[in-house]
Amino acid sequence: MSEPPPPYTGRSATAEPPTTQYAGYVTIWHSRALLIGVAALALLAAILTGIGAANFPSAAPVEDFYAFGVIVDMVAVAIAMAVMTVVEYLRRRDPIRLQLPVNRRPSVFAIVAVVMGLLTVVVWSVGGGPQQLIDMAQGLRARYMLSTGGLVFAGIPWVLSLVFGAWGFRPRANRLTNVFAIAGVAIGGVLAIVAIIAALVYGAGLSD
Repeated sequence: MSEPPPPYTGRSATAEPPTTQYAGYVTIWHSRALLIGVAALALLAAILTGIGAANFPSAAPVEDFYAFGVIVDMVAVAIAMAVMTVVEYLRRRDPIRLQLPVNRRPSVFAIVAVVMGLLTVVVWSVGGGPQQLIDMAQGLRARYMLSTGGLVFAGIPWVLSLVFGAWGFRPRANRLTNVFAIAGVAIGGVLAIVAIIAALVYGAGLSD
């Protein structure tokens, strides 16, 4: 006489646990703190540049245009960071993803970020940006259009250095490309601070 079948439990007897079903899969994590930090810096740069620009001389169309370009770039970074932060929070709600091992391969985003940052520095330097910082440090009257012109013309690389750097940083992943990611963010962030200072100084009538 055959034995009775086992009680029904609601799942197939051949069902495998999630970790077995996704064997060989890996996941990538991004730093929510870095994403939020870059968004905050970009938003602050846009606001303070706008405050400085509000006090620009009335007959300064070129300077107004450059300030507007800086604001657009920083707002673009802030929006991108906000979207990426939401995406990362949603990814972390997936219980299966939480069980997967971390992908430790190098991040292409991080490499591109540092390249874009260096390209921005080159364009900014050719435009006379560093000399304006030296002039301000010596108490001389710098020129706003030279301080920020290179940033406006290299707006896309500047934005990408921040966006790709923040997204390319992967906790517990490849250390070298994480250094590249931080470098890209640092370069873009320092240039954002330069843009803030230039706008506030010019708006206060302390530069030309």
